Amino acid sequence: MKERKKVLWVIGDSTLSSFNDKYYYPRYGYGTKLAAYLDDAVEVKNIALSGRSSKSYTTEPQYKELTGGMQKGDFLLIGFGHNDEKTEEARFTSAQGDYKTAGSFAASLYDNYIVPAQKAGCQVILCTPIVRRTKTGEWNAQDLHVTQDFGTYPGGDYPQAVRELGKTLGLPVVDMTKMTKALYETLGKDETVYLHAWTSDKAASVDNTHTNVWGARVNACLCLNEVKNQQVAGLSEHILDTDEKEVLDRSKYLVSNPEYHPVVFTSDLPKSRFWEDAAGFSGTVFGDVLEEVSKEHFVLEPAGENAVHIAVKNNCGKIAAVSDGIAMYYKKIPADRPFILRAKAVIHDYFLNDQVSFGLMVRDDCYVDKTTADILGDYVAAAPLLLTHGAQCWNCFARKSGELVKGGICTRAYKPGDVVELQIESTQDGYACTFGKEQTITGGFDFRLTSIDAEHVYAGMFVSRNADVTFTDIELIFKTPENE
Repeated sequence: MKERKKVLWVIGDSTLSSFNDKYYYPRYGYGTKLAAYLDDAVEVKNIALSGRSSKSYTTEPQYKELTGGMQKGDFLLIGFGHNDEKTEEARFTSAQGDYKTAGSFAASLYDNYIVPAQKAGCQVILCTPIVRRTKTGEWNAQDLHVTQDFGTYPGGDYPQAVRELGKTLGLPVVDMTKMTKALYETLGKDETVYLHAWTSDKAASVDNTHTNVWGARVNACLCLNEVKNQQVAGLSEHILDTDEKEVLDRSKYLVSNPEYHPVVFTSDLPKSRFWEDAAGFSGTVFGDVLEEVSKEHFVLEPAGENAVHIAVKNNCGKIAAVSDGIAMYYKKIPADRPFILRAKAVIHDYFLNDQVSFGLMVRDDCYVDKTTADILGDYVAAAPLLLTHGAQCWNCFARKSGELVKGGICTRAYKPGDVVELQIESTQDGYACTFGKEQTITGGFDFRLTSIDAEHVYAGMFVSRNADVTFTDIELIFKTPENE
């Protein structure tokens, strides 16, 4: 009978997990490259999952696989923290408090992972989270996973919570925060951009959170070299000798996705084969929506006179730092024709997540039922963003040259059951966006939407991520000297 290999179990979030991206430089977590630095005596089982915290991971099938599969002589590498800081009930754990403090990050790690591992005779290795890349070269607290109090969610230092837990329990700690920060300072911002995923073939699309295949390899090397330095018995002797300078050879390890194809824009848009026209607008789903466009994940339908119903399900779509995926009812309008678009948003439901949004949008490009992670065009939106921030969520936003632009801060939270009046008005300089009774936003929105389609804009109602909204009283008014 063949002897079972030692298993290095790897759990954590997207900074360790595998992906199946269509990006130009796809995302790779460093858990995917640990095996490259281990000999054949150790089997790596990377069951890290994107988007999970130490709390939410316990609801996944992989948690049962972990707790049922760990055996004496195995190792468990834990890399949570990035999502534990998210101010969402399902994911948040507090960086404050020790492993005996209910609701703390330390307690979550101890109760859910360390105790089961030790009962199984499995050696635990704790990792602090990798830094978020700084695009300026200057660090802020968020880059280093240090948060501030927000509403009922206390702030704290997540890497330090891991360090203190390891010290208290006598467990090895791999300080990925410290090591990646030092590396990024050595390389500089112009080089670290190549360690990270790009959704398109333009550097502006860089994802400052997630590494690419080269970045994953570099971090895996850093991680296991530190394990070896700490002489973790039973594992260190199986870690291969590696020259870190060799791993930093970008030309050797960085490769783009051969299946990536940049999106091509045409203003000659076909009718959707999924969604019927409604209220004078045409339905579409496009962008970084994760899944193929289908009625399983999206609802776009008439909802009476001058009304449409849009719902996005199953975590599809998003408004994120470097990409968007939306369901939209749009109308193509000549770029030089002034107008006012109005509607009321009846909020049926939404999941509390910072990539959820809904409202009115005017943009300089549109695609019909097209899945792509590319950076698309510029736009303005009369809509909220960062909804987990409650009464401090964003009041309107825009995207200009790939960058998200904050309009203002809301004065109240918006919840299911609310009915919100929306308006976008074209101005001589750009656009004025109004969400509910919040301040009308023009500052920062004073740009023409002509970078991709110089002859048209595309205006309408949109929903991203997990939200369900009916837009009523839709009114598109073309301004004339008489009605301005």
